Amino acid sequence: MKNMLKLALSLAAYTVVACVLLALVNGKTAPIIAAVKEAAVQESLVDLFPGASFEAAPEFAPETAGTTTIESVYLAAKGGQVVGAVAQATGSTYDKATILVGVNADRTLSGIKFMTISDTPGFGQNALKPEFYGQFAGKPADSPFRVKGDVEAVSGATITSTGVANILKTTAKVVLDKYLK
Repeated sequence: MKNMLKLALSLAAYTVVACVLLALVNGKTAPIIAAVKEAAVQESLVDLFPGASFEAAPEFAPETAGTTTIESVYLAAKGGQVVGAVAQATGSTYDKATILVGVNADRTLSGIKFMTISDTPGFGQNALKPEFYGQFAGKPADSPFRVKGDVEAVSGATITSTGVANILKTTAKVVLDKYLK
């Protein structure tokens, strides 16, 4: 009985030390990870609207429509004139993806940038190829975004392609309705 108590106390002490160390490491690395993610977003914003300056959309609140969550919206301006908006959205694909969707003031897509996609390597990950994501630049933002209609699917990854199309459709609608009237 005495050995069991000693063993239990030793295990509890190790657990407490491990938890404290884990909390310290998390506290130290969380701001660094957040800064790296924000730098990646800022770099991608410039890719979607070269030469523009960006500011967070006023009165933005995250919103969910179906399986898509609009996490942030940035307005792109050149020479003091709003030339478009970029929305960051996460939604279901085969697993899930986070995409930046650029919408020009003329109601066309400036392009898309994948921030993350956790779909199957060799199939869903092929959405990261320019042959797939490149088809969206210049497309009207109010397109139906239907796979096998106006969207060419990734071969062997129809679910991923459909998920991306749904994220784009939902995100473009929100941007057009609320930020680029």
